[in-house]
Parts: sequence; C-alpha cells; structure tokens
Amino acid sequence: MKKIVITGGLGYIGTELCKLYSGETRYKNIIVTDKRFVSERVKQLRDWGFNFIQGDILDKNFSKNLLKDADVVYHFAGITDVAYTKLEEKFGQNELIEKIGVEGSRNIINNVPKHCKLLFPSTHVVYEGFEKTKYDVEENEPTTPVLTYSKGKDQTEKDLENSKLNYVILRLASVYGYSTDTMRVGIMPNLFSKIASQNGTIKLFSGGIQLKSLVPLVDVARCFKFMAEKNNVEREIFHLAKENMTVKEVAELCKKINPNLTLIETDDEIPNLGYTISNKKLLSTGFKFRYNLEQCLKEMITNWSKRKIRPELEYTVQGGKEYIDERGKISNYELTEPINLIGYIESKKGTVRANHYHPIQEQKCLLVKGKYVSVIKDLSNPNSKLQTQVIQKGDIAVIKPNVAHTMVFLEDSIFLNLVRGEREHKNYGVTHTIPYVLVDEELRKEIIKKFT
Repeated sequence: MKKIVITGGLGYIGTELCKLYSGETRYKNIIVTDKRFVSERVKQLRDWGFNFIQGDILDKNFSKNLLKDADVVYHFAGITDVAYTKLEEKFGQNELIEKIGVEGSRNIINNVPKHCKLLFPSTHVVYEGFEKTKYDVEENEPTTPVLTYSKGKDQTEKDLENSKLNYVILRLASVYGYSTDTMRVGIMPNLFSKIASQNGTIKLFSGGIQLKSLVPLVDVARCFKFMAEKNNVEREIFHLAKENMTVKEVAELCKKINPNLTLIETDDEIPNLGYTISNKKLLSTGFKFRYNLEQCLKEMITNWSKRKIRPELEYTVQGGKEYIDERGKISNYELTEPINLIGYIESKKGTVRANHYHPIQEQKCLLVKGKYVSVIKDLSNPNSKLQTQVIQKGDIAVIKPNVAHTMVFLEDSIFLNLVRGEREHKNYGVTHTIPYVLVDEELRKEIIKKFT
C-alpha cells in the first residue's frame, strides 16, 4: 500500500491535485497537510477518504512524523503568491519568506525516506533577473533569481540536486484556471476573465506586448501526478508551460469570448519584453496537455458571471451579522475577493485623496471615522458623467477597475484601503494606479459647500 503525502494541500495547486486523487482506489493512504484549517475543504478531503493533518513544515518533529514510510511526497507548502511576496518584502518580511521557503523545504528533504519520490514546484521566476528579452529558455540556462521567494525556490533546487533523493522539479509558468476553493485573482488570465465577465475594461500598458509563459491549473496537477508515476524519470528539472503569449493576445481571447469587453492600449515604454520558457524537454517524456487558454478563459468567464456581481461603478456595503453586548458592537463584512494589502489612511477635513483610477484592481475603502464625498466617473464610457455619494462611518465603498474616483473629506477621517495585488509606491502612475484629476480646486470647494 503506497503512502502519499501532499503538503500545502489546501492551496491552489494542492487542492486541484487532491481532486485528481479523489477518484483513485489503488491508494489507500493519502495524507494532506496544511498550516491552515479550512473546514469546507477539510470535510471534502475526509469525505474522499483522505487523512488531513494540520501542521507546520517548520516544525522538524512534525515533518519527521508526517513523512515516515512515505512513498510519494508532493511538497507544495510555502508562500507561493508572487504578488504577495513582493509586498511582504516591502514590509521587511524577507527573513520569514526565506525561512518558510528554504528551512521548511529542508525539513521535508531531510526527512523523506530513501525510497520515496519527491515532487517539487519551482518557478519560472528564477529567471526574473534577465536584463534582455529571451525566448524559449531551456532548463540548462543559469538562473538569475531576484525576489527572496524565487531565491528560496532556487536554493531548494540546489538542495535537492545535492541530496541523494529521487526527485522531479517542475519550474512552473504562470498558473491560470478556475478553482472553486482557492481562486487566484492576481494571475493575469484569471484577472482578465473576471473583468471580461463584468463587461469591463482592460488597459494594456505598452500595447500589451509583454511576454508571458502560461500553463493551465488542471494540467499542472496532471503533470505532477504523471511525474510521480513515471518510474524512468528521476532527478530531473522540467519547465512546465503550455502557451507563450503576449498580454495583448490573452486580452484579445477574452474579448473574443465576450465582445462587450473593452481594450485600451497605451504607448508607455518598457525596459524589455520579458522572457518565455521552453517545454520541449517536458514533452519528450510523453506528457500531453489537455487544456488550453481559450477553454479555461471561457470556463472562468462563465463562472465569474454566475457570481452575484453588483452592476454599479461604486457601491457601499454595510456591516452585517452584528453582535452587541455591554462592551460594544461587532459588525462583519463579506468581501467578493481576497485581499493582500491593507492601507491605514488618515485624512483631514477639507482635503482630497485619490484623483486616480486602477486599471485592474477592485478597491475597497472601509471608513472607520469621519465622512467623505465620493466622486466617480466611468472611463470606459466617453459619455459618462460625474457621480457623487456621501460615504458614512462604517461603510465599505467598493470601486470597480477603470473607474476614476476622488474622495473629498467633510470631516477628519480614517479609512482602511483594502486591495488585492501589487501596490508598490514607486509604480504609482505606471501600473496599479494611474492619475486622473476629477476634482480640481474649484470643484472641491463646490462639493464641500454643497454637502456641508
């Protein structure tokens, strides 16, 4: 009886791999572990007959006991969201990222039985340090990692190469695809599909000529399982990529599926186009892809469309499920997508913030003190007029992508800015946030006079 262990089994790829094994009858001992506990997903795993063990790979004793007698180990545990790790580095979390990525992986490597096969997901981002555009990069190309995250992946690759273990490393392209449990909104095809489902606008910086290597989520899970069962493949590194495309080509596929999507191109300059990775070595093993980008985009657009999406450019959400006792009140807010950054922002009475828009990000502002007037305009509609509404303490104001917005504060205020994605200040005006003056000094005075 084979023992299979899946670390990080509640994540984006781990969840999909578990689905593949759910119909298997030949494996009677499948253990899934994760640092988190998500009740719905854990219940599903147990319904499939899997064992779920909550634990931390940084705990050496936990790793040792977990991997005892294991025959196959899929090591997905760790911080895998590149956009998130960029933000973590910004806030000085380099050491934590490195600890989880390197030390956690070493705990796995050091405790895997000699007869075991270890499957490890690395990343195409190990090449992010290229100074010039490169096409069809092969596995023997020297790596040039920059982020702490990618340096950790690169180090784990070296640790495996220096070990005596039977391993297979898959350097993943950008993984896209719909997941009912762990949808990654920050990945470009996933994000574009969401915008397309809302008849929104995609802004293509530099005309969208940047190069991207992409791979469907389902095929990633299939490939890991394929490599685990491929007895004649061991101690190898493969690039796992299905398509090499430009950002514009992805956007055009979305528009093909939904003609109501609007595409806008800019002529900004970029240092280089990026790079693509080759899958020739992978295909030589006999692995065959089953899915393509257009199929997955259709699925994602359809599923996004089924969700209850508000049609307004901006809308407010009040706290629900309130609990009140002698200590005070608790209000709960439901968000439509995860967040990875919270900005705590203070603003004085009479001041103005924003006067910009976000090409791809949905922004949520929770007003915890004060009052302001929100001014918005739909940039995808040339006939759009300015709209205003007063935001009160306790409201979350949700603003759609490509909606220009300005906040005029009627009182000293504090709000929380809740977003998903990259928000580096140095990129203000370039990527995530673009200046757009809706409210000049004259209009500011008019708004204050009108609403005071």
